[in-house]
Amino acid sequence: MKAPVPFDEPARLAALHDAGVLDTAPEEDFDDIALLAAEICGTSMGLVSLVDSDRQWFKAKVGLDLNHVPREFSFCSHTIIGHELLEVPDASADKRFSDNPYVLNGLRFYAGVPVVLDGTYAVGTVCVVDREPRKLNKAQRRGLRSLARHASVQLELRRYARHAGDIADRMRQLDRMKDSFLATVSHELRTPLSTIRGYLEMLLEGDFDGETSRRFLGVMQRNSDRLLRLIDELLLVARLTDEAMELDVNELDLADLTHQVTTGCRPLAEHKKVRLRDHTGSPVPARGDAKRLTQALNHLVVNAIKFTAEGGEIIVTAKSDGEPEMTITDNGVGIAQEDLPHVFDRFYRCASADLMAVQGPGLGLAIVKSIIEAHHGSVHLSSEPGVGTTVRLTLSNR
Repeated sequence: MKAPVPFDEPARLAALHDAGVLDTAPEEDFDDIALLAAEICGTSMGLVSLVDSDRQWFKAKVGLDLNHVPREFSFCSHTIIGHELLEVPDASADKRFSDNPYVLNGLRFYAGVPVVLDGTYAVGTVCVVDREPRKLNKAQRRGLRSLARHASVQLELRRYARHAGDIADRMRQLDRMKDSFLATVSHELRTPLSTIRGYLEMLLEGDFDGETSRRFLGVMQRNSDRLLRLIDELLLVARLTDEAMELDVNELDLADLTHQVTTGCRPLAEHKKVRLRDHTGSPVPARGDAKRLTQALNHLVVNAIKFTAEGGEIIVTAKSDGEPEMTITDNGVGIAQEDLPHVFDRFYRCASADLMAVQGPGLGLAIVKSIIEAHHGSVHLSSEPGVGTTVRLTLSNR
């Protein structure tokens, strides 16, 4: 008779796989448990088994050559239904097992205790098997339960050790990200400051005509603006870390907002010799914070210009197809597949940014995502290296 599936089967399997022990090499700790189980109970076979979705796999075994058996023929699949010891004195006389192929081949006795993780999930058993009918005494049952608890502890230890290793890896990654961030921010701050200082020294030390002085002052102003933008981004990210973004929500027209952003970005696109096309049409009514949405869209359009080579094209649209949305599509360098899961992470800079010497600390897309999510909307980004990138901002109707 096939065993019923535990009511918590998905969570049970998740706990089993999280332990990371399935299909691993033999270990002395588990081998000792199987050996002691057979010796204490006086059986020819002792096992530490784990019950997967379709098989019972043996982490340790004594007196058995098999590595696993189908779950449908597994005695342990009945044991993991609960947390109590299951004892079958004579399987040939038990209607649950009498037609089991292993019983028909001579197996008679079984006793198993669940191996439980998190005090909840029965992921396997410590069990003993024999070809002769028998019955355990109280001391043997007590010993089998003790060994099952020991097996549970061993599994937990391995899971904790693996998680500790993962955490250590993430901490090392965070250290690398911190170092990279500090180096990037230091560079972003020092570069415009050095430029401003250099032109200021020339103005103070030299005797330049009015036109040259105005040109120098223009460079200093642009670098000052760059510094202010960087500081604003850093302050905004710092605020978002501690509190939700405050919005000034009003009725607005996304088509008009999109048109204003593309008009403001067109001089930069012309300087890069990139075509910036505004495909907005009829009004797109929406509710939102015009200042924040302009900030998000402006960043995406400027980003597209930076990552699109001379002669490339960027198309910006706004429409309402069920929900208001804005789309920015370019045929620029694109983003590598390995970078895509991280592009919205704070301080993350993809390889193409360094390749094209694009400035910035890697905060823009994180800020865009925060702005749109504060509007109960979503950001969808798709990209292919050498083909281009499309970013779609969707706002909620509520």
